[in-house]
Amino acid sequence: DILIALDYSLSMAIDDFARADGRPLRRIDAAKAVVTDFIRGRPNDRIGLIAFSGRPYSASPITLDHDWVIASLTRLQLNQLEEQGTAIGSAVAAAATRLDARDATSRIVVLVTDGSNNSGKLEPVEAAELAARLGIRVYTVAIGTEEGRVSRDIQLFPRQEFDVATLREIARVTGGEFYRARDSTALADSFRTIDQLEKSSAAGQR
Repeated sequence: DILIALDYSLSMAIDDFARADGRPLRRIDAAKAVVTDFIRGRPNDRIGLIAFSGRPYSASPITLDHDWVIASLTRLQLNQLEEQGTAIGSAVAAAATRLDARDATSRIVVLVTDGSNNSGKLEPVEAAELAARLGIRVYTVAIGTEEGRVSRDIQLFPRQEFDVATLREIARVTGGEFYRARDSTALADSFRTIDQLEKSSAAGQR
């Protein structure tokens, strides 16, 4: 079972990625495209989706109906989630709690974020330790460039809030991996590697 935890904070609107024709591409749209391909490439896995900003929101149940998951992913917009911020710890905990109720041999979370934890009641590493105790691996993907900034309409003094150290620690504690995606190619490569690692893991557990 796989749960995608995707950051829907307003900074995901930064367009520091590029389309094939060179036009700017928002981080959230780059992430949606790669996640969609990842879901389509794993037809035999049950997959669910959590969106998070200031708190996590269950966007799709864990299911084999991948068209449903992709439709839920496509529908979600950045301004839909009421509480702003980036609640990484709460997102990891919510994902782990949902997966703990499952009887799958392998249970993983793929966390995609462009920020640092600034909301929620649970620290990210605490949530990772909870996930590890439940036997859940967390793969973390930091998306975006260091130069990217939100519009001044959103934040008077825009700044980049990457917390690579925490994302690395979440992955380490749970037995997952950390990836840094500064462009669309690196983002796609991250998910391709996760795909191969999990296929190898599943084959070894048969």
